[in-house]
Amino acid sequence: MDGESLTYQLLRLVHAMDGATNVAIQDVLTELKLTHPLADALWQLDPAAPAPTMRQMAVRLRCDPSTVTFLADRLQQLSYVTRTAAPGDRRTKVLELTDQGREARRRLVDAATTRTPLARLTSAEQRRLHTLMTRAMAPSARDETQG
Repeated sequence: MDGESLTYQLLRLVHAMDGATNVAIQDVLTELKLTHPLADALWQLDPAAPAPTMRQMAVRLRCDPSTVTFLADRLQQLSYVTRTAAPGDRRTKVLELTDQGREARRRLVDAATTRTPLARLTSAEQRRLHTLMTRAMAPSARDETQG
């Protein structure tokens, strides 16, 4: 590998794929008035799952809760989300997709999943890669002792 480790080469490919996907969906982001961080927040709001708390969103986005507040403010201005009291705890706020938010998220997910370089792989190749990436991302015993 010309002096670079295989792990380094794989990381370069992951970053290149992320960049290629971002370029490929830029038109949809522009139409939806989303920045990449806003798109990531919208992506994390799965309409089939319970509405996440602001703290849960911070964990999902790997950021400070104040950043989630900023992102939620902007998504709310775009009419993509509402903030409501969490069931059972009025002090905690959850982010819920609006109908506009569901449609924006559907368009975002559709563009990202069809325009990514991964879409060029066969279903069998995608399954194999999914298995490997899931294994790579599984928490290790070391992660669990540090968390």
